[in-house]
Amino acid sequence: MILICFVISLQSIDAQNVNNQRQLDEKLAREFYYKKDYEKARDLYKNLYDTYDQVSYFMQYADCLILTGDYETAEKAYKSFLKKNPKNWRAHVDLAYVYSKQGDDAKAVKYLNKVVKDVPENKNSIIEFTNTLRNRGFNEIALLVFDNGAKNSNINYSFNLEKAYTYNSMLDFENATECYLLYLKEKPEQYDMVKNRLRVMMMYDLNGNVNDVIRIALLRKTREEPENEEYSSMLMWYSLQQQDYELALMLLKSLDQRGKENYENDIINIAQIARNNRQFDISIEAFQYLLKKHAEGVYYIEATTGLIGAEYDKAVAEGNHDKSFYEKLSGRIDTAFEKIGYSKETLPLVAVQADIMAYELGRSEDAKALLNNALEMTLPLKSKADLKMKLADIYLLTDEVWEATLLYSQIEKSLKNEPIAHEARFKNAQLRYFIGEFEWANAALNILKSATSKLVANDAMTLSLTISDNLEYDTIALKRLAKADYNIYKHNYNIANQILDSLIVYNPNEVSLPNAFYRKAQIAINNSDYELADSLFKRVYKGYADSYIADEALFEDAQLLENQLNRIEDAMECYARLFDYYTASVYVAQARKSYRRLRDEIQ
Repeated sequence: MILICFVISLQSIDAQNVNNQRQLDEKLAREFYYKKDYEKARDLYKNLYDTYDQVSYFMQYADCLILTGDYETAEKAYKSFLKKNPKNWRAHVDLAYVYSKQGDDAKAVKYLNKVVKDVPENKNSIIEFTNTLRNRGFNEIALLVFDNGAKNSNINYSFNLEKAYTYNSMLDFENATECYLLYLKEKPEQYDMVKNRLRVMMMYDLNGNVNDVIRIALLRKTREEPENEEYSSMLMWYSLQQQDYELALMLLKSLDQRGKENYENDIINIAQIARNNRQFDISIEAFQYLLKKHAEGVYYIEATTGLIGAEYDKAVAEGNHDKSFYEKLSGRIDTAFEKIGYSKETLPLVAVQADIMAYELGRSEDAKALLNNALEMTLPLKSKADLKMKLADIYLLTDEVWEATLLYSQIEKSLKNEPIAHEARFKNAQLRYFIGEFEWANAALNILKSATSKLVANDAMTLSLTISDNLEYDTIALKRLAKADYNIYKHNYNIANQILDSLIVYNPNEVSLPNAFYRKAQIAINNSDYELADSLFKRVYKGYADSYIADEALFEDAQLLENQLNRIEDAMECYARLFDYYTASVYVAQARKSYRRLRDEIQ
């Protein structure tokens, strides 16, 4: 009895030792494989397969044969294996792959066409088989298998999602998009998944082809199936991704007019987004649509304030200084106040009215009174700070610099570390620059260079360089530049131009000249002399390419060429030059987007 127990114990120890050795061989084989030492991995996996007859060991062994280029041995190994395992579909595909690697693609395809007939006609088997086909690059045959499976009424599955993945891997984005959209029709609950797949395709679109394919497919689907809300919603999402607010608005108006659902909130959002992106005509059209739809409604106040604000923004962007236009706009604001009241909801109109009075109609005192009255209301800190900022700007306009600096300082203290506090600090530094306190201004600007707002940080950097570089070259030039900038701020453009001309004549150097030309270009835009502005911007970025304002001049010239002079190809050249040569510029992302948009428009 003791002897029997001893024998059993020895057998158990031997089995444990064998198992331990097997695990060690497996681990070592994996390590060789991951290190791409396929010959050593091959020998270990062959020994494991010969010893334990496990399919996974064979697959790894055969894969090592392929990776070492030993196709003849691999072919023999697969054929021998398939005699014992005729239903192992991966091995069949791998054997075809070996034929392909041997240079006989026709033999590989012929072999797979035979194998396809034996694959079980059920969803899981087809997906497993086609995954192997795709991994080995037999995408066309995988698509054939999917199509055959989709025709089988017993399976009752379209395989559209799997086909989309396959087409995508083949870079056939047109068919991939079609299959994704067909899948969306079948499974509307998978809207987010399909949207994310299209987004990934768009992210890796190097030449803009994918964007065109998706746009055309979505437009076609929405025309063919106007009642399909998922298609309409997807087209809406796409148009916003591409900043095609015109298409987005057209679609929303169409959906809203069907009357099944209310899309007014979406139209308000599009109007605001378009306004923020300086597409004022689209914003105005959206607000007008809502106001025409309802004489009064849920969005009446928002649409009224938005419409007037967008019209004002458009006039400013176009350099419109027609006094009669602003008098009419101001009158409409007064009418709006009478009709909808003077409240928190109409604060945006207070800001617009103050700007019109101060900067366009010469009624600065009325503007101050309007803002001070608004500040008497109980308002959130941010709203109060916005009004104070506007009031401080107008005090600076009327040379009341100490009143202005007091308000800027109040904003800084009341909303520390908020973006508006950084803006107030910048404006305070700019004020000091205007009045010649350059060291004070530079100290404040140096702190702002690390501001969270990129725009404020960039403005601070530019003004700091203006001060420090000109101080190093010529203090008199800096004083003249500051005086010109203050007059530009106050819209005294003729005086500013005269000061800049004197600077060019009496203080010419590599720092003062690009600054002077850049400012004269801005004045020319204000005077609607766009050809002159274009030539002046070019003097900056072509004559002083290393200047810290060269990228800004290049970007502004590109926008001028696009929007005012309609020289699209020249604008594209400027955008391309900016993101090619000024890679650290804050304008690179916007320039790249504008370039792609223009390229798509002219194709």
